[in-house]
Amino acid sequence: MRTLDQILTKKDYSRKTPASLFYKDSPLWQKLLTIGCVVFLAGAGLGEWKVLNSMLGGLPKAISLGVIGLAVLYALFYPDETRFREIWKPALLYMSLMVALFFWSMVIWIESFAAVSSMIRSCSKLLFQSIAILTAVALVYLFREKAIELFTISICIANTAIMLLSIPSYGLAASIQSLVTCLVTFGEADGYALQLEIHDLTFVFGQMVLYYAVFAPHSTRKEKRKRWLYLLACCWFFLIGMKRSAIPAVLLFVLLALLLRKRKVPSWFYPTVGGSCILFFLVFLYCVRYGIISRLLNSFGIDMMGRDYLWSMANPYYEFSITYLGHGFEYVDTIIGQWYNAGLINEPFPFHNDILKVFVEMGFPGFLLWSVIQYVLTPLFWQRYADQQTTLLYLCELGYMTVTYLTDNTAFYFWSTMALRLVTLAYTMERKKPPKPKMWMPDSRQEMRDRIHILMQED
Repeated sequence: MRTLDQILTKKDYSRKTPASLFYKDSPLWQKLLTIGCVVFLAGAGLGEWKVLNSMLGGLPKAISLGVIGLAVLYALFYPDETRFREIWKPALLYMSLMVALFFWSMVIWIESFAAVSSMIRSCSKLLFQSIAILTAVALVYLFREKAIELFTISICIANTAIMLLSIPSYGLAASIQSLVTCLVTFGEADGYALQLEIHDLTFVFGQMVLYYAVFAPHSTRKEKRKRWLYLLACCWFFLIGMKRSAIPAVLLFVLLALLLRKRKVPSWFYPTVGGSCILFFLVFLYCVRYGIISRLLNSFGIDMMGRDYLWSMANPYYEFSITYLGHGFEYVDTIIGQWYNAGLINEPFPFHNDILKVFVEMGFPGFLLWSVIQYVLTPLFWQRYADQQTTLLYLCELGYMTVTYLTDNTAFYFWSTMALRLVTLAYTMERKKPPKPKMWMPDSRQEMRDRIHILMQED
C-alpha cells in the first residue's frame, strides 16, 4: 500500500530536453524563424523608400516570399494538422477574392478581345496581391497571434531605416526642422518630411493604431506594457507619414470599436452593415458620375486637389448601368498612361478613388463580386469561424481602409492588403485558444480525506 507522500507526489522520469536542437517548437528554431521573418518583411518594406522605389518599383516586395518559404519548409519538416485546420478556411476565403477578379477579368478579356499587355499587367498585379495574402497566412501559420507583433516590429524597422537613410540628403538640422514643421502645421510637408510620406506603410500604421488602441490583449502587466509601446510607435510613424484623410478615419473607427466592443448585437447586424456599405458605394458612384460630389465639396470650399478633374475624365470609359461589364482588372492603368503621355495629367496616378476604379475595370457584376466578398461574406465567415469581437475588428479595419478607398488608391496596396488579412486572422488565433484546464480543488477537508482514503484502498 502506498504512503500518503507517494500518493501526493508523482515523479516524471521522461526526457526533458530532446537530443536534437531542432526539435519542433524548440527555442532555437523559434529564434531563427523569428529573425528570418523580420528580416524578410523589413527588407521588403525598405523597398517603399522612394529612392529604391523609383529604381526598382515593386520588385523588393518579392522579398516577402521568404516568409512563405519558411512556412513551407517548417510545414514539411514538422507537419501540424491542427495549424492546417486553423488556417485553410481563412486562406481559401482570402484567395477567393483574387480568383473572382481573375475569372471575371477572363470573361471580359474573351468578350472584348483585350490586348495581351493588359492581361500580363493584370496577372502581375493579382500575383503581387496573392503574395501579400499568402505572406499574411504564412506568418500566422508560423507564429499564431504573435504574428501581429512581429509584423509591427518589421514595418517599424523598415520605416526607421527609411527615416535614417533619408537624412543625408537634407542634413540633420534641416530634416528635424522639416519634420517639426509638418507636424505643427498638420501636413505642410516639404523636403525631408515629404520624403517620409510613404503611402502604403503609412496607411498600414493606421490599421495597427486601431488594433492596439482597442483590440490588443491587455490582461497582464506585460501585455499592457507591450500594447502601449507598440501603440506609441505606430502612432509616431502614422503621424510622420501625415496622410490627413486617414487620421480622422482612424479616430472615427477607434470610437466605433470602443462603443461596440462590449455590446451584444444580433447576428445579422454586421452583414447588414456590409450590405449598407455596398448600397452607399452605388449612390457614391452615381454622385461621382454626375458631378454631384464635386459640386457639393466645392460649395464648401474644399480643395479636391484635381480629383474632380480625374473623375470627370473617366466618364467616357464606363456606364452607370447593371449591364456594364467592365474592361478588365488594371485597365485604369492603361487609360492613365494614355492621359499622361498626351499631357492631360502631370503624374500617372490612378483616379484617387478605388471604388470608381473597381467599377470601371470590373463592371457592375465584378464590382458586386469584389464588394460582396469583402463586406458581406467575410463578416459572415468571421462570425461563424470565430466570434463577434473578431467580426468587429475586421469591419473596423476594413471601414478605416474604405474611407481611404473613396479618396485614394489603397484598395490594392501590397502592405495594406497584407495587414488587413493578417491582423484579423492572428487575432482569431488568440480568440480560439482552448480554455485553460481547471485544476481539481476539494470543497472541504472531509472531501480531501475521503479522496485520499479511496486512493489508498485502490492499492
